[in-house]
This record gives sequence, structure tokens and C-alpha cells, in this order.
Amino acid sequence: MTKSYPVLLGGERFLRFVQDVTQTVTLQEAEVVVTGGRGMKSQEGFRLVEELADALGAGVGATRAAVELGWASYAHQIGLSGKTVSPKVYIAAGVSGQIQHLAGMQTSEYIVAINKDPEAQIFKVADLGLVGDALEIVPRLTAEIKKLKAAR
Repeated sequence: MTKSYPVLLGGERFLRFVQDVTQTVTLQEAEVVVTGGRGMKSQEGFRLVEELADALGAGVGATRAAVELGWASYAHQIGLSGKTVSPKVYIAAGVSGQIQHLAGMQTSEYIVAINKDPEAQIFKVADLGLVGDALEIVPRLTAEIKKLKAAR
């Protein structure tokens, strides 16, 4: 027997729900969220964000630009057109801080921003700002965290 699904606008049909398996930690429940933006430069650069999140046991977030570039799925998008998060720690790597993005994360308890532009909007809401290339800083943070975990 064939199941039928309702036809939506424009002739599209709903086929099925697909579970997001790209996240090991749910963004809204994560105590730590690491988000990557356009400053990560490429899919390979965005993987550095994922590696840092993995080392921290954190959720992976993305700006709208990173999602539109195909570096992350929509399920990771934070901001007005994505999810709103309020983790204890929010790390923004290569995120400029557009108002649409800030609306989805500014209630985080502690915000760490990494951006090479010292005038980036993200620094206005950050508790700690690291001015420098996220492609250099994020791997160093990941390595230090792994060292600390290994020493335990």
C-alpha cells in the first residue's frame, strides 16, 4: 500500500522528516556553542570550528553566510532566520556580528569573539575578544584543550 502525502504550495509534496545527525550536541541545550562565520573562509576552515566544538563537547553553530555557502546545514544556523541560543559560553570564530546573528546569541552568559577586524560588531557584545585570524587561533585553542584533557 502506498502512503500519500499532502501536496503543498507549488506542487511540492511532503515526503518525510529527516533527523539531523550532524550534531552530537543539540544547539538549544548545549552549555557551550562554537559558531563559525564567513571569516573561516572555506569548508575546510569551518571544519576547524567543528573540531574545536568536538574537543569542548559543544554544539556547532553557523552564521547565515556560512549556511548559504554550504559549510553547515540550516539546522546549525543561529540568528533571526535560525535558532536562538543561550549557552553558558558562546565562541564566535570569524563572525562579524551582523544584527541578525546577534539577535540569536546575545543572551549567552559569556561571549568569546575571534575576528581579525578589531572594529567588528561582535566585539561590542563580547566579554572576551581575540583580534586575529580565526584560521590560526581556532586550531591553537583546539590543541591546547586537547592537551589539557590528555593531562587529566
